[in-house]
Order: sequence, then structure tokens, then C-alpha cells
Amino acid sequence: MRIAVTTSLHPSEAETAAARAAAARWGLAFAERGKRSLEDVRRTAGVDGMLLLTSRSAGLWVPTPHPLSPAVTGERVQPWSPGMGALRAKRVAKQIPAGRPRVEADRDPFFEAADLRPGDAVLDCTLGLGADALVAAVGAGAGGRVVGIEGSTALAAWVGEGLARSTLPGADRIEVRAGDHAALLASLPERSFDVVCFDPMFRHARAEPGGFDVVRALADARPLAPETLVRARRVARRWVLVKDGAPGWDLARLGLTPLPSARGAHRYFARVPAL
Repeated sequence: MRIAVTTSLHPSEAETAAARAAAARWGLAFAERGKRSLEDVRRTAGVDGMLLLTSRSAGLWVPTPHPLSPAVTGERVQPWSPGMGALRAKRVAKQIPAGRPRVEADRDPFFEAADLRPGDAVLDCTLGLGADALVAAVGAGAGGRVVGIEGSTALAAWVGEGLARSTLPGADRIEVRAGDHAALLASLPERSFDVVCFDPMFRHARAEPGGFDVVRALADARPLAPETLVRARRVARRWVLVKDGAPGWDLARLGLTPLPSARGAHRYFARVPAL
């Protein structure tokens, strides 16, 4: 999907400057909003959708037919949100203080499967909306580092600019990169990240939080290639974590054994040691 960056109808000079800078950062066109509708701006820019930036939010808009009049497109902007990632990150933050008794309701399967530790460098190869990256940033703490790779430039820009404007804990410690994760893994030095993560779950249709339909439309649906997993194991210092949805078809395809999980779990994890 091709997108361009624009602003609200009445942006401040600072917001316009920030939007221009964001467009340059992601290699996208900047389109002056003026007093025009988003559909007018989109048509003039010759793109499929718009990334609308304000000082506080990053919203993605793509034209959708009105249910009563297909010729009319809606102006509803989908603001970036990590979905349940925000609540998950807050729950993980409660587990960090030493000596605090573990509360079952605060447990996070991804955090525990990755066995994240303070100061960890984490590479999330399938960023999506950034939910796992946000949990990883909280788990790794102020001394940690999280890099998220997203194959779709539109999705990377939306999430990256949303994180930059977010006040959620850990959001400012996530670096978003747009590009093919296989190519980026090939360019990284060996043993440069403690944990490398993959979540190809978006390939399978299921009920997901708001905004995930956009992720599914934008994201690269190719399965994780065995050779990419091998390269990831060389980049990792401890292990590679692969997430899959029940019944675990992708893990089986890769010959991976899932970690023990609760009965009826909807998500499985496999931890593959570094090479």
C-alpha cells in the first residue's frame, strides 16, 4: 500500500514541520492538507491511504465505501494503538520489582517464553502493531534495547510515529525499521541481540483487537523460512522465540517443539537456542 503523510485540518507550525520530517524519515510523500478532505488529499497525492499526524497521535486512513452509498468514502481515521499490548506491558511492569509475589493475572506468556531480562537487546522481526515489542521494552528496562522490523513501510511508519507520540512505558525505547527481516538479519553481526522474536500469527484469520484487520491487509503474509530461522539463531546470543496460534501448524512445519502451555491455550511458543 502506498501512503502519504498529512496533518489535521488546523495544524500548528510545529505539527506541520514534524509531519514533513516524518515523511522524509520514512521516504514518503508529504501532502498539504489545507481545508481539503482526506479523500481529496489522497487523490491529489496519487496514493492508497494517508498517515495523519498530530502532536499526540498517528492515524491511518484508507478510503472505505459508505454502507449506504458506495460512491461516498468515510473519513474515519484509525489511530495507532498496540491493542492489548498496553495492558500487557503494564502487567509485566508489575512483575519487575524484586521480591514482589507473582500474581497469576499479571503473567504474560510472551514475556515468560522469551525469558526477558533487564538490559536485554531484543529484535522483533515481525513488529505488527508493536504489542510484543512494547512488552519487551518494559521487560528489558531502561538499559535494554528493542528493535522492531516491519516489512510494510506503511505499517512501519504508522507504528513508528505512534510509538514516538505515545506516553506508554517503554515506547521511547523501541526503534522501528522498515524492511524485509530476512535481508536485515543477513546484514546483522552474529550474536548482536540477546533474543530474536518471530510472530507470523497474522497469516491466520481469527478474532483480533481493533486495527488488526489493517495489519493483515498491510503485512507480509509469507511464512517464516527455515533459512531465515537459521540466520536468526546466529544473530541471537541466547535464543530465537517463535510464536504460533493453535493448533501450531507453523511450529510443526519448522520442526519446532512448543513450550509447555496451559490447557486450551490459543498461542504456542517455541524457544530455539542460538548457534
